[in-house]
Amino acid sequence: MTIAAAATALLASTTGTSVAAPPPEPVVSIALPAPTGPSPAGVTEWHLTDASRTDPWTGDPREVLAQIWYPATEATGERAPWMPQGGRAEQDDFLTELGVPAGTWNLAPSHSHTDAPARHSGGIPVLLNSPGMGDATGWSTAQAEDLASHGYAVVALNHTHEAFSIRFPDGRTAETRVADTRFVLDQLSAAAAGQHDGAALPAGLARNLDLSRVAMFGHSLGGSTTIGALQADPRIRAGVNLDGPVLGPAAETGIAQPLLMLAGEFSPWFGRPGWEPYWHADTGIELPLRVLGSEHMSFCDQQLILARLAEAGLLAGAVRQKAVGGIDADRSIELQRTYLRTWFDAVFGRGDLATTITGLARPEVVPYP
Repeated sequence: MTIAAAATALLASTTGTSVAAPPPEPVVSIALPAPTGPSPAGVTEWHLTDASRTDPWTGDPREVLAQIWYPATEATGERAPWMPQGGRAEQDDFLTELGVPAGTWNLAPSHSHTDAPARHSGGIPVLLNSPGMGDATGWSTAQAEDLASHGYAVVALNHTHEAFSIRFPDGRTAETRVADTRFVLDQLSAAAAGQHDGAALPAGLARNLDLSRVAMFGHSLGGSTTIGALQADPRIRAGVNLDGPVLGPAAETGIAQPLLMLAGEFSPWFGRPGWEPYWHADTGIELPLRVLGSEHMSFCDQQLILARLAEAGLLAGAVRQKAVGGIDADRSIELQRTYLRTWFDAVFGRGDLATTITGLARPEVVPYP
């Protein structure tokens, strides 16, 4: 019996009154691995409204909330939560559905500092990020703040109300996620050029963004969104699809930009358009790989969270295996960080792309098929 529980029992026995038991103490505290780059990371949120576009769910102007990680001048301000409020609420629901008792776990703060001044030396390349279906930003914090520590601005999008595309009664189709992406990129370009209210961003961030170097990555439906955005917008120079299907026009027409594709060992998308051995319509460099021992949810922070809960006995081993596989969680996060950073470094001229592809060989990562 804990001290708190003993004290509660003693008080109840001496007063004859019933006393509510204190909430259970968390059994396990889960922490993110430290970023590997030389810069401290800052993080902020940016609320945007697209007055030119009607939200198909509400009929009001479309609103998008972005979360941005970036290289900071110094580690000032408080450390931000691992996930913003919406992401944490989603995490609570997700773990409850998996059978993890409430109150038995917590998430340590991230390594990023809220609204810290941005680094001023040199242009900051921009990496757009799209989360999985129904997922909020903050579910890929391990990837995002590591990239920020290596000099990238990671701009993650909350796709309000959620769907890849909407079909109206008259047959028109609006790809809402791709439209969100292009709108946010427009706003970033305007802010960098001083044509937008850059004051809403942390000091130095807007004017130090390099919008000539833009790429994108995403998990699951976010990977699909990445490919769709590449196909629709030539400003986005390269992408990474983290275990997502190839949907929309790109499955038929292909894309021209370089695309790294990382999938689970037994991805459900294998054999489908875009993941077939030969994507005939694709003209860009395509590198499809699978990570041995991983599953679909390995390619976000759930890899770490579910593994830690299983190790603590709070999550059934079979549930962990189905969601994130048997790969060591720390190794999986290390591989994801390395592949993302090295791929984007090569795309933006920090290394030769062909040499990079050869140098990325790891025993756990094999070509598909």
